Parts: sequence; structure tokens; C-alpha cells
Amino acid sequence: MSIDLAPIFEAPPTHPVSSSPFMQHRRVPVHSLGISQIVSFGLLFYAFAQLKAPLAQSAGVSETTILAAVSGALVIQGMLALVIGRWIDRFGGLRIMQGGFLIGALGLGLLSLYPSFVWICACLGLIGVSYAMCTYEVAFGSAVQLDEPKARRHISIITFYGGVASTVTWLSVAPMLEFFGLQLTCFGLAFLMLMGAWRFWVLGRHYQQEALHSSLALEPFRWSILTQTEKWALVTMGSISTLGYLTFTATSMFWINLFSEKFADPALAVVLASLYGPFQVVGRWIEMKFGHRFDARLSGVGATLLMPLALTMIQSDAVEVAVLAMILFGMGQGVLTVTYGFVTNLYFRAAVYGRAKGMMIAPRSVIASLGPSLGGLLYAQGSDQFLYVMTGLMVGAMLLMASLLRLPPTNEIHLQPSNS
Repeated sequence: MSIDLAPIFEAPPTHPVSSSPFMQHRRVPVHSLGISQIVSFGLLFYAFAQLKAPLAQSAGVSETTILAAVSGALVIQGMLALVIGRWIDRFGGLRIMQGGFLIGALGLGLLSLYPSFVWICACLGLIGVSYAMCTYEVAFGSAVQLDEPKARRHISIITFYGGVASTVTWLSVAPMLEFFGLQLTCFGLAFLMLMGAWRFWVLGRHYQQEALHSSLALEPFRWSILTQTEKWALVTMGSISTLGYLTFTATSMFWINLFSEKFADPALAVVLASLYGPFQVVGRWIEMKFGHRFDARLSGVGATLLMPLALTMIQSDAVEVAVLAMILFGMGQGVLTVTYGFVTNLYFRAAVYGRAKGMMIAPRSVIASLGPSLGGLLYAQGSDQFLYVMTGLMVGAMLLMASLLRLPPTNEIHLQPSNS
């Protein structure tokens, strides 16, 4: 199958440019949005790689059961995706993030109060709602709304911060659990989420004073009025991100287990697993520095190629190869996160971006939420089996990303090379 490269550099627009009702300020609180992803991703997802053991002990269940509950919480993102996408377009992403941080603070604060699995599941329900309201998709929507022409750069900066979420979390939560115990650790994490809610309350008042009060004011957006190109872009991007996030949620929970088993050194395992985060940042720095020279879809193909390569290398018993593999895996994931956020904007403008992402996220979140459970089942069959399946998923994502090169962008703003 030949690939037509002409759409990569030039394509006729199919839509007029429409300004977002939230684009009242050119200055974007991009650093606050970035720091928010260290806190939200770190505390609402990565922390459970270390919280799962004390939670399981407290409730008298297995760690696999706790991970199944975490998977259930992630399903909530898919259930709420369309509603939250509409809220982003109507009220603005900053206000949605304020509510998400507040709900997350409540869920984490209550998590360890009672040694009951049912109680833990109820708290994870709140955490799942919070995750849906204050992680990347909503932060990206905020960046697109506030300054659409510079969306790719701002999304890169946001993910630059988010790239260290795993490292900061894993290196912080372990000593907190050791010195303070489960309950005080949960209270401390809840306090950080509460501070995030306060920060986004301030930002919402400054940047999004005027909210739309009627859904009638929203630009129409539904499947039946999309062009064929937009439909294919939506389905393809949804499929790519589904495979990517399924791999991400599965592997994130088991890097430490895998390296502990392979090298019989728990301290080394934490260090190796933590390499993933800093090198996500390296990948995002490369994207920020050089990404504007290339089509974002082409960058995505290269990034997805790194992922199966790294997963294959991890099967080696050499520590040096494991280090290189985690470097490549982190860099690939770092670029891909920018790709997921920005390529959507190549086809869908700021006025409908939230709802377009909602359509993509709904099925993706349900499938990707199976990651921790699927990872647990596969890992129980052996680490090699686990890595083979993860590699296959990313090969599929790479092929789908390459197919996007045949779809010309439809957002006029990003047809100029300086903006893409």
C-alpha cells in the first residue's frame, strides 16, 4: 500500500476557522496546567503501583483484586467522556479541572479510613471521576481553547511536566508509606489535590469569566454532520490511543514487579522503572524543540516504532539493555502523548475539540481501563507472555498511525507550517 505524502504538507480546508468563546486571553497558564499533570496523574494513577499492597493488606484481599478495582475506576472516564467533552466546550477546561481536583481530594482523603474493600471501591469511584476531569484530555482542551494557533507547543509543555509524574510519585510515595503509614500518606496526597483545586479556581476566575449558559450556544457537533475524513480521523485516532493507553496502563503497574523478578534487586527495580518518567520529558523536549519541522502524524509514527522496539529489548537479562529500553520506551511515550492531544486538533477546531475528544475517549477508556487487570492476568502467565502482548499492541498502533498520513487535515489554523 503506497502512502501519499502530499496531505502531510498541504491540504485544502473543509471548515472555516471559528474562534472559541474562551479565547479571551493570549497568555496561557501553561505551567500551571503542566504541574497539574504531575499531581493528578501521579496521585490518581501512578501512586497505586505502590498503594496497592498496603490497601490489599488493609482490606484483606489480593493485590490483583485492588488492581481490578483500579481498572473499574478507570472505566468511569469512558462513561463520562462525552459529558465532560461537552462541559469543556461549554464551560471551559479550567473550571472542569477545578472540580476534578476537588473530587480527587475527597476520594484520596477517605481512601484509608475504613479497612473494607467495598469502602475502597467507593473511594476509587470518586478517584475515577476525578481522573476523568483533571488529567491530560481536559488540560489539552484548556490549552486549545485559550490559544489554538500555539496548541502544539502548549500541549508539548504540559506533557513535558507530566512526563516526570511517575518518577516524582514513585520516589515520593514509597518513603511516605514507610515513615507515615497508609492513612497519613493518603491525607497528604489529598491535601495536594486540594491545593490543585484552589489553583484552578483562581485560574478559572481569571481566564474564563464568561461561561456559555446554554447548550444552544455551542457549535453543532454530531457524527452525522462530520465529513468522511473527520470520521476516519476520529475512529483512527481513537483506536491508536486505545492501544497506546492499554499498553500504558498495563505496563505502568508492573515495571517494578518485572525488574524485581528479573534482577532480584527491589531498589534497582524502582530506579529502572523510574527512568521511564525523565525520558518521557526528553522525548517531549525533542518534540518542543524540533517537532514544528515535521508533521505531527509523522512524528507519531516514529514514536510508536520506539515502543515495540523497547518492549522487545526489555526481555534481555542485561541491566544495560534494560536501561536503554526504558529510555526508548519513555521517549516514545513522551512524544505520543503530544501526538494524541495535537493531532486531534488537526481535524477538529477549538469550538468542538472537547466533544471530539469525548467521542474518542469513551470507547478508549473502557478498553484501556482493562490494562491493570489484563496486565495482572498476563503477568501471572509469565513476564515474557506479558511483554509479547504489549509489543503486539504497539505494532498495531504504529500501523494505524501510518494510515493517518493519508487523511488531509481539516483545521485551517494548522495548515500553516508555523502553527503545526
